[in-house]
Amino acid sequence: MNEAGGDGYVFAVASGKGGVGKSTTTANLGVALADDGFDVALVDVDLGMANLAGLLGVNPDVTLHDVLGGDASTADATYAVNGLTLVPGSTDLEQFARADAKSLHRVVEYLRQRNDVVLLDAGAGLSHDIAMAMSVADGVLLVTTAELASLTDATKTGKLVGKLDKPVVGAVFTRTGDGSFDDVEGIATALGTTDAVTVSVPHDDAVKLAVRKGQPVVSLKPESPAARAYARLAAKLADSIGIEPATSPEQAGFEWVDPATGEAEKPTAPVDDGDGPVYEIPLEDLIEEAGLNADDDASERRVKLYDRVKSKFS
Repeated sequence: MNEAGGDGYVFAVASGKGGVGKSTTTANLGVALADDGFDVALVDVDLGMANLAGLLGVNPDVTLHDVLGGDASTADATYAVNGLTLVPGSTDLEQFARADAKSLHRVVEYLRQRNDVVLLDAGAGLSHDIAMAMSVADGVLLVTTAELASLTDATKTGKLVGKLDKPVVGAVFTRTGDGSFDDVEGIATALGTTDAVTVSVPHDDAVKLAVRKGQPVVSLKPESPAARAYARLAAKLADSIGIEPATSPEQAGFEWVDPATGEAEKPTAPVDDGDGPVYEIPLEDLIEEAGLNADDDASERRVKLYDRVKSKFS
């Protein structure tokens, strides 16, 4: 396996169908990994419908299209934003016609040597450009919704990944949490991702707000359900490939944190703190993050159960 600190892993983030949150996932996953201490680069390889720059609030002068057209170097097209490196694409149709995807491998190798993780925001569908992005990646992360059309197209993309002899490292199911998304394991089996990272990102209005503001939701609303899901995705992906950031946060001892005041409380009995900090999370936050629409009676029962469990450790 590759080590963190250069010669990093390259992942293509792909979807069979457009509009499922692929670019949003790429942007937020990248920022979440950067927040965890990794050196991260994002490349907008959706040559026909580039939009990563807008999601990260960047207005580029030089883009990947200039590099692939032979008019600029990769270094010329890099931008530092949100703690990571971005190589944006162009929305100019004329530049799209001039871009040669065959040169993509040189861009990727340049970034691989300088980063722990490189994320390629590939286009939707089964085009030649998408196949090129997957061919230069170490693995592919599939993004889909729970809708039948999206799942069908994602399955086709998964088959293309298999033909390219690339592993599917995971599946991200977006806009879930309305009570209709119950069979995650069954869908993962259909996509061939049962042994890979699987994360469900709940429907969250904070994502829409973040897109309008040109900021990733993990930065704008870090406590929102979607932001938490992307943070989990970053942690799971890093764990799955066995890398750690060059600089990790200092490990703190065990402490209880009062969810109402935010103040730390010392435990009444000695506790083994070898696993790092443990925090109390309000039950309401857990219900919201899981996307459960609990009625008042159900919520009251959960609160009572939560209080009884909590009392055992107080």
